[in-house]
Amino acid sequence: MSDQGLFHYTQSGLDNVWLANGWRREETDYGSAFAIDHADELHRAIAAAIVRNHDPLRGQEARFLRTILGLSQDQFAKLLGLDRATVIRWEKARSKPLARTYDIAARTSYEARSDGDSLVLRIIKEMQDADEKEHGPHYRRVFETENEGWRERKEAA
Repeated sequence: MSDQGLFHYTQSGLDNVWLANGWRREETDYGSAFAIDHADELHRAIAAAIVRNHDPLRGQEARFLRTILGLSQDQFAKLLGLDRATVIRWEKARSKPLARTYDIAARTSYEARSDGDSLVLRIIKEMQDADEKEHGPHYRRVFETENEGWRERKEAA
């Protein structure tokens, strides 16, 4: 797929998020800037895509979820039963992905806090099932907005 017309949304703190629409360039007194339509909704869509993905959480994805949850590194570490230094190393990608149990805890913490506890058991089951399968890396995620709001665009295989 061509990158033409896509906006590489690095301001999210993630290196693999591209926007198909819902953004515009604006001129300000300080130069050129980008505006994102309904940024909070976009961030929820990105977080949901991260949580649904079966690949191990990368540090930048864990940091994104932590930030969306409004947690400090200390609070996040306590939530996961880790020390702050481990969370810092994970977020800065100076360590390999954490054990699957911490990965599941980070994902379910986001789900439980964002949508209530109703999805937690389903997420855990999906993560356990995913742990048994081989998944290729899905690097780029493209998001678009339509009448129903921001969503991840499904790429053709």
